[in-house]
Amino acid sequence: MPLDSSFNQLKQPSPYAIALLNALTSEQDFKRYPRGSRFVFVQGGEHQCLFFRTGVVSIENIENSLLLGIASAPVSLGFTSALSDKLLIRALEECEAATIPLDDVMETIERKHLWEIMAKHMIIVTNKLFIQNEMATAPTAYDLLCYQLQALSQEPESIRSQMAAYQYILERTRLSRSSVMKMLSALKKGGYIELEQGKLIAINHLPSRF
Repeated sequence: MPLDSSFNQLKQPSPYAIALLNALTSEQDFKRYPRGSRFVFVQGGEHQCLFFRTGVVSIENIENSLLLGIASAPVSLGFTSALSDKLLIRALEECEAATIPLDDVMETIERKHLWEIMAKHMIIVTNKLFIQNEMATAPTAYDLLCYQLQALSQEPESIRSQMAAYQYILERTRLSRSSVMKMLSALKKGGYIELEQGKLIAINHLPSRF
């Protein structure tokens, strides 16, 4: 199992996110979008960067519909076009967002000498992607479920109170509903986790084996 610090890193916003967003969007108008709005990184054949000043968004893989993560504003996405064109962003609550062509963003970074802060920000993003990859490639179904339970426990209350644990896990893995329900039921019965109407209340202790 990964240490709790890994999950804290995963949920901890980049300390450079606010400064980077402000510097790159100082001349942009943000628009309000309702919950459920969808955003993509390629529009009219042109790569875009997405900036969220307020709100919470999910990051999904377009190819397999797996949910890769949830991010709270400030969020700056789309700097790596090779990856971003495979992603879909969905607003989980009302948000303020601005869309800027990637070429314009790169020009602003050059003009305002933002390469250092960009590099530091991307190091943090890369580290989060590594943690996500570890979670997605767990050796067993039980390990995968435990990773997701620990990730769920780190989500804000607004997410945990709205989503059943099994739903959270199914959206992020290829595990079957029956196997997820079986493992959750056993963990609850053993007192390892606390569930209320299917929602995760607490993780008391996750055994190393199922």
